[in-house]
Amino acid sequence: MGQVMDHCAMCSGETVANESSEVQAKMRRVCWVPLESNPEVLNGFAWKVGLPKTWGFVDMYGLDPELLSMVPPGCCAVTLLFQCSPAIARFKEGQRKRIEVEGQKISPDLVYLKQYVGNACGTIACIHSLANSAELVGLPSSSPLGRYLASVAGKSPESAGEMLAEAADLHQASEACAVGGQTSAPAATARVDHHFIAFVERGGCIYELDGCKAFAVNHGPVKGDFLSSVAQVVKANFVDPDPDNVHLNMMALVQN
Repeated sequence: MGQVMDHCAMCSGETVANESSEVQAKMRRVCWVPLESNPEVLNGFAWKVGLPKTWGFVDMYGLDPELLSMVPPGCCAVTLLFQCSPAIARFKEGQRKRIEVEGQKISPDLVYLKQYVGNACGTIACIHSLANSAELVGLPSSSPLGRYLASVAGKSPESAGEMLAEAADLHQASEACAVGGQTSAPAATARVDHHFIAFVERGGCIYELDGCKAFAVNHGPVKGDFLSSVAQVVKANFVDPDPDNVHLNMMALVQN
């Protein structure tokens, strides 16, 4: 699963289009330089904002059991970068309509924020991963991310997403890491067709956290171990709907 830059057409206005004119006007002016999808860059950001260096992101090389076995044990979150194809878009639209009709249960402990900052999907995927593993990884409350999480505690995903645009220390950390990647960093307003999301476990269930969606998605209980369960979710929801699309990149958050 090769390295891909995180610059996303979905990040450039799809979520904002559904918000008030005031939010639209504000958020269309807020774009961050995209993060490159590799452990060096993601770890650089995560460590800057508070993740203890005893934890970090590592590459995943595939979804087959023998490739999953190469990931160190104890994975607590997974990031996925995928290409936004028409087939994936159709599948996700059907998924949204089904959930709106059938409903779903969401853990009260889940941390989820909407994405209004352009090209910040990699940063938000990292924030979702750390925020929902904060107790496990020992995220300091005094860290930049710890302070942001305290400020959005009890607020709606929409409010949390708006407040990210004002989080100067998180923005600065993201920008510093974005320009230090292995490939040339694009402009903050760059628009292409890849999108970054996260998978976490809360209350024994797997959640897909995509700030450009209408809501978090509960994919049901973990079956066996978390990493293998996420692999099955990715296969069913991203690989099977578009089998010719090979543009996937995954990383796992594990203890070093």
